[in-house]
Amino acid sequence: MMQQALLLDLGNTRLKWRLGMGAVHSAADLASFDQACAAIAKPAAILACVVGDEDRFAAICALCQAHWQMPIQRLQVSHHALGVTNHYWPLSQQGCDRWAAVLGAKHHFPTQNLLIVSAGTALVVDTLSRDGHFLGGTISPGLGLMKASLQQATAKLPLAQGQYQAFPSNTHDAIETGCLRAITGIISQANQIAAFEGIPIERIILFGGDAAQIQAQLNVPAQTVDNLVLDGLYALHCAAEGAFTQ
Repeated sequence: MMQQALLLDLGNTRLKWRLGMGAVHSAADLASFDQACAAIAKPAAILACVVGDEDRFAAICALCQAHWQMPIQRLQVSHHALGVTNHYWPLSQQGCDRWAAVLGAKHHFPTQNLLIVSAGTALVVDTLSRDGHFLGGTISPGLGLMKASLQQATAKLPLAQGQYQAFPSNTHDAIETGCLRAITGIISQANQIAAFEGIPIERIILFGGDAAQIQAQLNVPAQTVDNLVLDGLYALHCAAEGAFTQ
């Protein structure tokens, strides 16, 4: 059987990996990744999207060398890939995870105007036109960061663990509801602005740890698509495209 590429997504807190379009594995510690590597035959290639700690990435490189004597191909943001023209400038300020997610979305929905929402530590809301123009988008605090900032910057507000309510009647629910409404408002406004600019959004995609919670409160249709970063790496590998360094 032809060996698949090993795809790595190193974020701020966790490492995700999978072979080709197989099952996704995730761990905060590298020991779990080391154990998994021992059971994987030499892959066709190792592709990585890295936004996490450089020391952790160096350790991952060492593990891959130890297991397979292979370098990791590290994704770089580029002006063009997979039919997408990147209008972000300068490219050095765009995270490679953001670029990979856009390419993953294009891979799944190649003929639609897309609003791509990354719901993690930061909330990133990007627009991709059906004719392949990545137009950029907004960056704001994610749900957890919003709640944490209220707890840290005020004397008496707690780190909220409440529920969304139409009329919150306690502090925890008030913070939870307020932060969710701020986030859904950002997404709804991005949807309206795209329509005003002549790019009516045909699909809203959410991914990341808070995606399901945000989707439940949106007043516009949306869907969650997990692992868009890995999907983008997979599409680049299949097409033999993209900018990578070793």
